[in-house]
Amino acid sequence: MGKSLRHRILIELFVLGVLTIVFLALFPKRPNYIDVLLALFALCLIASNARFTKNSVWAQFPPKKDLQTRVRRSYLLTSAVTVPVILAFAAIGLALGYRESGWNGAWARFLNYHLPVAFALYLPWALLQQFLFQFYLLGRLLTLFPAPLSVVATGMAYSLVHLPDIGVTLAAAAAGIFWTFLYRRYRVLLPLGLSHALLGSTFYYWVYGHDLFMVWKEMLQ
Repeated sequence: MGKSLRHRILIELFVLGVLTIVFLALFPKRPNYIDVLLALFALCLIASNARFTKNSVWAQFPPKKDLQTRVRRSYLLTSAVTVPVILAFAAIGLALGYRESGWNGAWARFLNYHLPVAFALYLPWALLQQFLFQFYLLGRLLTLFPAPLSVVATGMAYSLVHLPDIGVTLAAAAAGIFWTFLYRRYRVLLPLGLSHALLGSTFYYWVYGHDLFMVWKEMLQ
């Protein structure tokens, strides 16, 4: 079972890697809806294989704590890192807004009422990405490689889909490694999705000054 499992995973990851590299090379700049459609397609494929992932791949690495303890610790550790980063984003956003147009610009960027709406819309997308990278990819890499390498590789793979924006890619690399470390340790997705949606939406609104809600609205028009 061990050798056949590794062989199957090697083939899966090789095909996935080749297709990903070809896609990123051919379409370095693409509309956001293309990424969404591709992620949904990948989700359908992975969901059809979810029983194998759960019962064969992740069964090799049973959790050491009960579910209630893992959920509580995951939320605590996620919050301990996410909240300070969000506060840092807020400070950066206020400073950038003030530099551009004084306090009116600072508060306009910080208090944009579209931010909560964007977070609510961002959350399903964030959970989808956590499912793809943490549930699917990480378990397979852990089967093939040592845990530290698997965690870093999963986080880096997550960051690469944000190319060619270097700033977002670097931020995604750090966040991706953090979320991957938490999933390997606690095996809980929801706090990671919440952290992802909060960090992503506040990063775009406060640090980049981009109104995600308006961008998404224009995509649908």
